[in-house]
Amino acid sequence: MGVADFQPKYANWQSVWPTLRSLGLVLLLALAVGMMAYQSPPTGKVRVGWLGDRLFLGSDPGLGALPLERGDFFADDLTPDSPTGRSRWTREHARVILPNLGAGADLDLVVQAQGWPSDVLRHDLDQPTITVFADGQPVGSFVPQSGWGAYHVRIPAAVQVGGDLQIDLQGSATFTDTLTFGNDPRLKALRLAELRVSPTEQRLLAFYPPAWNAIFLLGLNALLFFLLVSCLTSAPVITFPLTLVAVGLAGVGLAFTRVWMGAALSVTLLAQAGLLLLAWRTTLLAWLRALVRRYGLGSGLGYGLVAAALIWFIASLNQLLAWFGNHGGPLFWTIFPDSLLYSLLGAGLLVLALVLGREGLPRLTDRVVAGLGSPRGAVLLLTTFCLIWIGYEAWVIFQLPYVGHADYSDNAVVARNLVAGRGWVVDYVTQFYTVNAELTRPQETWPLLQPVWIAPFFALFGPTPWAAKLPNLVFNLLLALLIFLVGSRIWDRRVGLTAAIFVLTNYLFFRLTIYATSDLAFVVWCMGAIFCLYQSTQAEAAPDQRWLIAAGLLCGLMMLQKPSGAIMLAGMGLWLLGFLYTTRPHTIKAVITAALSFGLPALIVLAPYVIRNLLLFGKPVFSTESYDAWVLGYRGNSGDAWEEIYRVFTPVWGGPGLPDRSWIMRWGFDATLEKLIAQVRELRNYLMPVWHGAPDGVAWLFSNNERKNIASDLGAWMALIGMIAALRSRRRLVGLLAAAYLPYMVFMITYWRTNEERYWVMLIPWLALLAAWAIWGGYDRLAQIGDRRWAPLGLILVLVAISGVLGFSRPDIAKKVREETAIWAPDLAAYTWIDQHVPADAVLMTRIPWQANWHTQRSTLMIPNTPSRDLLLEIAHHYGADYLVLENQQRVKGDGGRQLNKLLDHGNQVGAVIEGFELVYASPSADFRAFVYRIP
Repeated sequence: MGVADFQPKYANWQSVWPTLRSLGLVLLLALAVGMMAYQSPPTGKVRVGWLGDRLFLGSDPGLGALPLERGDFFADDLTPDSPTGRSRWTREHARVILPNLGAGADLDLVVQAQGWPSDVLRHDLDQPTITVFADGQPVGSFVPQSGWGAYHVRIPAAVQVGGDLQIDLQGSATFTDTLTFGNDPRLKALRLAELRVSPTEQRLLAFYPPAWNAIFLLGLNALLFFLLVSCLTSAPVITFPLTLVAVGLAGVGLAFTRVWMGAALSVTLLAQAGLLLLAWRTTLLAWLRALVRRYGLGSGLGYGLVAAALIWFIASLNQLLAWFGNHGGPLFWTIFPDSLLYSLLGAGLLVLALVLGREGLPRLTDRVVAGLGSPRGAVLLLTTFCLIWIGYEAWVIFQLPYVGHADYSDNAVVARNLVAGRGWVVDYVTQFYTVNAELTRPQETWPLLQPVWIAPFFALFGPTPWAAKLPNLVFNLLLALLIFLVGSRIWDRRVGLTAAIFVLTNYLFFRLTIYATSDLAFVVWCMGAIFCLYQSTQAEAAPDQRWLIAAGLLCGLMMLQKPSGAIMLAGMGLWLLGFLYTTRPHTIKAVITAALSFGLPALIVLAPYVIRNLLLFGKPVFSTESYDAWVLGYRGNSGDAWEEIYRVFTPVWGGPGLPDRSWIMRWGFDATLEKLIAQVRELRNYLMPVWHGAPDGVAWLFSNNERKNIASDLGAWMALIGMIAALRSRRRLVGLLAAAYLPYMVFMITYWRTNEERYWVMLIPWLALLAAWAIWGGYDRLAQIGDRRWAPLGLILVLVAISGVLGFSRPDIAKKVREETAIWAPDLAAYTWIDQHVPADAVLMTRIPWQANWHTQRSTLMIPNTPSRDLLLEIAHHYGADYLVLENQQRVKGDGGRQLNKLLDHGNQVGAVIEGFELVYASPSADFRAFVYRIP
């Protein structure tokens, strides 16, 4: 359908005029209602610390001068003794803005507040004086007390200069509480729970000037509401009365709850605009498609593409020449005389280009590209690449004498115990949600499957670090073959080959290879499941049950690898049902057959895991992460904040009990909002490219850090272009990917966390495929222009793009290989000393019990994050801990770190007794030391 074929709903004046007349009447009505509503003096209250108060005040946890200047509040607090149950501390300067309040009436401002706590005062005369300003003019002051009180201040109409009322609270002094739990360094002046405004007197014959901004917003809201209702029904007998009711309700709100309705007008305007765009999506997309078709054809696009390609080529050539100018001369003599051969080769290629000229080079380029895309050429190149790269990774893992941190070591420990015939058990306690009878316990935090892949290699080669990583090489090979297969089936062999190279050389996949991780196999099962489900829908008849069964089996393995894969399974199942409903003749029998073919194999594979959990823990899925989720991220992302999950929670030792979703109220709305924003921001940085100089309206959609792009900065741009193209030609695939990954993203943002790259590696193969498609699509388009004369330029740019994506990961991989062993060295030396000098039945207390247990085979215990030395010793004695190990790689932070600070002094020498702890081992180096103490 072209532009000429598209007929909008109101194609002639006869249909447009009634709508315009109705819109005009709605606008006039809204203006009249708004003006009448403002003839009632303003009333309302703001409960500070409750949801919605950010419409009126700013909040910033920072301690700098800028939040003080803005008048931002500190985060909201749960305050049981407050009249409202919540509150906020102010700085020396605090500001509250009541938008669209209106002017002309004398107001009574009531401040529900509390001064400094009595335990920080010598006497009540030390309380600060709070001066109140209205629109910049001082209108009164009060001295708060240690208890809660209501303080009245009169705001004369004469000082109100506009529709918005700005209230500033200026304190004469602040205090900082350094004695309470957490060592609070904030400078605080006043604890505020509520602000109320009301008229000082009711005048029957008075005219109050309306807030014209509010009148304007009310009119826009009314127009949008009318258009929204019109999208649902075209009957004026329904549309107009509903709009009248909505405008009337808004007017009542402005008259009787001015404070909240005045602030809500902007919010409802944005919400209605979004809903209207959603309602008009079909029309807007039709216009957009027509626009793309109009400007996507013709010679102008070809010339533009050639110009862009030439600019990119010149920029790339400039970078190469700049590098050669800095390094070329020294490099020439460093590799002399081999450099002569390279120079002759370059000269020969230049001569070849000159000889072949305009006719020969395009043909040579076509032959090269055809060879890359041929069955034999693509397979040969993929085989060669896999042999070289996986061989290099094998060489690296043989050099690294460790398996990795936390769950990486946990996987290796469980595999070692499996081979020893002990089952899925570990000999350490890492958290304090309950009191365990002993350190040996069933492993619950991480899923079951990864140790199964490691165990056969331990049985063959022994429990060594390099044997724990051998399954990773197998999964790398499987992943390369799978990506090549997917790319070849959905696009072509060039795309599959290029994407496989992108993924395996990605720095994140290199990290997954050199540690004993669960994520690499998860990527294989996840991608295989999505591909099989997609293939099942390619036939014209009913979905192919063989592909559905394969997809279900892979989903089962995916969930055993990481239980969060169940979220993806649910999304994929909904996509399948939606596909059956919208594109096939669907009968109940066909839907049930497809659902069982897909879902039943997944449940059968998952069943052993569920049965085990029910027998051991009484729950189908059990993990300490179900408690961690309500603690992590709500106090920020610093090292101290991460240590919160290692606090003592069990009431047996004086803890607050098991965390649950009600703890969100404890942390506060600000903390929850900041966590959500931080998770969205991190996910955006991982997936979206950086756009320098983007317009303000769209800049927030794009990353602000190139190094965080998990597919490289150039790869992120190519993947975005590929995704946009796929929306037109691969919409079914895009829909499946969205159904699989969007629910998982929402789950991670709202329940767990996104700010760790490995949670998103399963997206990298699809990003690589889209990027490779965009790169080769660019080549094909360039090659078609001008009788293929631009094909050589296209191939050069393909090589530039591929080298740019590969070069992104090179520094990180080189740094890992070059530097990481030295970082681990002090801890490994300490573990070796423990293995040689500490009894086999001794118990170690350490910040990293997983790897300490792996390297020493001693039972281990987490150092609790507590400021109490007595509690730390009580826990140590309960579990029989004999030694305190303070590693270099992961220092103790939070309250636990501050308590043990003296034991971490690099000047400590063996034999010293510090606060009862006897130092029995210290790294011989002056810095980066690990310590082993005997626990008193």
